[in-house]
Amino acid sequence: MKYILFIILILSLIVLYFYYEKKLELMRKQLMITSHQYNNIRNKYDVPKKANNNLSIRFITPSYKTGIINTDSKLYIAPLDSSQIIRKTNIRMEVSVLDSAESNNQTWYYVNLPIDNCINCRGWINSKDVSMFYSESASISKSN
Repeated sequence: MKYILFIILILSLIVLYFYYEKKLELMRKQLMITSHQYNNIRNKYDVPKKANNNLSIRFITPSYKTGIINTDSKLYIAPLDSSQIIRKTNIRMEVSVLDSAESNNQTWYYVNLPIDNCINCRGWINSKDVSMFYSESASISKSN
């Protein structure tokens, strides 16, 4: 009787071992598939920084002191379309033009946004996002 119980116990342990070994193998396979899918998605959406060896930014003294930017304008950290966006505006607003630059045949303006906090309040805006300029408060000129 003891031998039968012992054999049943050993057999049940062997069955249990193979059962969990199969589950573990299935989990490893799922992890491998998920890792492969994750890497594919990451490579698809991770836009590599293209090397622009001919990058030249020419700084120009701005001829305007203030301007009005369009709604949904993007404030960039550098005067390049590929640079990181630090703020998106949701309204038209009057901004102070601090500097201007020309990069890749595009004109950019370094502006100061009139907002309450000083976090991400300065950055570069493409000239396409500026609708009007003011040299002084009395004269208004239209962009483009």
